[in-house]
Amino acid sequence: MNCVFNQNAVCLRCGQSASAPNIKRNCHPGLGDMVAAGLAAVGITKDRAQAVANAVGVKDCGCAGRQAALNQAGYRLGIGTPPPAESG
Repeated sequence: MNCVFNQNAVCLRCGQSASAPNIKRNCHPGLGDMVAAGLAAVGITKDRAQAVANAVGVKDCGCAGRQAALNQAGYRLGIGTPPPAESG
């Protein structure tokens, strides 16, 4: 599967950056990314989860935190490619 880049040259699937948005590279999404894509395919999107959270008075649905935690767990199991470490 190839990366799909947004206007900032960041892959929408794996979160890795590219020097040019037209570059073709293999995308290895993490476990959390795969779960999010699977849920979105059956209509359970982050926007809907946030709408439900707002309706019951919760400020944040927690989707991003759970997705990041699943990605980290997946990387330890060898699922997906972790994004490069930020240099700075």
